Amino acid sequence: RSVYGASKLEGEIRARNAYARSIIVRSGWIYGHDGTNFLSVMPKLLADGKKIKAIEDSYGTPTFADDLAKRLRELAELDLPCIYHVTNSGEGASYADFARKVCQLKGFNTGLLESASANDLKRPAPRPISSKLACLFSEKFGLSLLSDWDESLKNFLDNKAEK
Repeated sequence: RSVYGASKLEGEIRARNAYARSIIVRSGWIYGHDGTNFLSVMPKLLADGKKIKAIEDSYGTPTFADDLAKRLRELAELDLPCIYHVTNSGEGASYADFARKVCQLKGFNTGLLESASANDLKRPAPRPISSKLACLFSEKFGLSLLSDWDESLKNFLDNKAEK
């Protein structure tokens, strides 16, 4: 058990202890228009011709913040206390897959991408190799799957160009 996972679990327990009817949402690899994380700033770095290191051996499901926000509103309206996994649909990707998709969609030079291993990077806490989540409960309550991650990435990049 990692400190990374334990701290997340502790937060969920505290939320439930504070309010038994908590709606807890687990997500991951969130990116958006005002984001400052790697997935959010990667398109700008590539557009500026900067080389980036992209991890090949760490996997998750990229989740567009706009899609997550829409789903959070829907879950609040349902008002069913539970733990939900919310990510965009699809098989998921590595950071390198995401970077290659950005290059493909925007016509950026893939030569700017340098493969890296998760072990090569200094991070404050160890991360799991795969943080992909199965989103099962939302659909059981009549909510549709969120868009495939690469479709949402295209929407993000198209809207980013307009801003």
